[in-house]
Amino acid sequence: MTIRNNSVQGYVKPIFKNMEVTDMRTPEQKSLFHKLYVGAVSVMTELLKNRPRQQVATETDISGPLEDPRTNIGQIIVNLVRNAFFKAILPGFEREVSQGYQKQ
Repeated sequence: MTIRNNSVQGYVKPIFKNMEVTDMRTPEQKSLFHKLYVGAVSVMTELLKNRPRQQVATETDISGPLEDPRTNIGQIIVNLVRNAFFKAILPGFEREVSQGYQKQ
């Protein structure tokens, strides 16, 4: 990431291994809606896991004012699917170029 003149430009690449969705509340404290939500997140986590690497990962550009940088939800979703089914997102940094960064 580059920060200049109160503006940020770059990318983030969150990679999660051994991800487990849990809810620490007691069964009496959990509403039916919340149980369904936790179940749906758990199913999506399993569905979007890259099997050979056992990871859930995505990559997205981030830019804008330092107080409120923006990402692209569509890019996040496309890269979650790409990581799960087509090409694993690998840890590490991309090569930097003079006007920002360039993905390889």
